[in-house]
Amino acid sequence: MKQRYDLIDTLRGLTVISMIFYHGCWILNHFGLVITTERLYGPSFAVWQRSICMSFILIAGFSFSFGKHHFRSGIILFALGAIITAVTFYFAPEIRIVFGILTFLGAATLIMIPLDMIMKGASGWPVSAKLAAFFVFAFVFILTYKINLGYLIVPFGSSVILPANLYKGYLATFFGFMEPGFYSADYFPILPWLFLYLCGYFINKLIMYGKTEQGVLRRGIPGVKAIGRHSLLIYLIHPLVLYLLIYLIATKA
Repeated sequence: MKQRYDLIDTLRGLTVISMIFYHGCWILNHFGLVITTERLYGPSFAVWQRSICMSFILIAGFSFSFGKHHFRSGIILFALGAIITAVTFYFAPEIRIVFGILTFLGAATLIMIPLDMIMKGASGWPVSAKLAAFFVFAFVFILTYKINLGYLIVPFGSSVILPANLYKGYLATFFGFMEPGFYSADYFPILPWLFLYLCGYFINKLIMYGKTEQGVLRRGIPGVKAIGRHSLLIYLIHPLVLYLLIYLIATKA
């Protein structure tokens, strides 16, 4: 039976709850029932949205080492991402999702299969080596955070502009070199997000092999951890449920 860690499920569940509230606000705003000062496009809402996605990616990277059927899981996630792309293109092209979070998580899972084989001994590395790997990937994540906009972020210095000819076509866009004119309501390319996924992977390697840490990981919040265990299903159905509920409220208001 697959080992479950209640704390991880709880953190994932809290992220799901935050996501539901965020999307609820977005739909309320869409129907004009709540008019926010920033109309969901200001900095506070951007931070909220990023916190949700970054939490999902870190938790997914952390949880990679627990899985056994990575190829199957990666294909399923990638296929679900493709279905969401097709559905939104057909029914709601103005908010279409291309290379969204599920597509990324599927691709990251598949990419991690050979990377995990290369780093198979990472669990036995000295703590200093694991910390170094974590900080390297965190640094490269920050460095490439704006790569889709055409530049690298250099700490304590000016930005580095990348060649424009890198930013052509959907394949380049998938990897993070966003083609001019491309639009997606939910865009998570391979770069920079694979580096955040790798940060989660090395957090696992840092904390998973002590009895105290494993004891802490077995503590969770009842109810919330159940949401975390069914996060994929909830992710898939919650927009439709929210939309229908709020639509009914809006038409009766």
